[in-house]
Amino acid sequence: MDMRYVLLSSKGRIGSRTFLRGLSVITAAFILVQIANTFISPMFGILFYPMVYVYVCLFSKRLHDAGHSGWFYLLFLIGYAVVTSIVSALLMPVLSPEAFALYAEFGNDLAAAMEALTENIQEFERLTALTSLASFLLTTALLGFIAARLPTDTGPNKYGPPTSGTPMTPPTS
Repeated sequence: MDMRYVLLSSKGRIGSRTFLRGLSVITAAFILVQIANTFISPMFGILFYPMVYVYVCLFSKRLHDAGHSGWFYLLFLIGYAVVTSIVSALLMPVLSPEAFALYAEFGNDLAAAMEALTENIQEFERLTALTSLASFLLTTALLGFIAARLPTDTGPNKYGPPTSGTPMTPPTS
């Protein structure tokens, strides 16, 4: 398996096993960058941008294998935003009670909450690190499972030949 192809090219197709391997690699790297960004220096945050590109490449090839356009990844991004918000809201009182208490102090005063958040962003990121990590992992696992379960197009399609291990469908007469 050529990881450069799997992670850095949006063209072609990959099967579910290769997709899951690539997803594991990029997710582990993303976690390390997230931890470094939170606990070492915010300068590590710049690495999030190229990692988004890798996720786009990975999901695009998996979508191509199912016969869909890579643009369908936008649906995964919307799903990611929605599911992460829900999971974070559910996990914050349990995993980050101090951060949850800070949120509760402001009640419905969104302007005051945003001002306090911008003034203390580093501290708030540290308080919510466990919640952010857990919601990222759960959401990535869910969306990765959905992408891996997409049915493989068994024949050649406009994105390339079938992935290895996929049986060719014999022509019917």
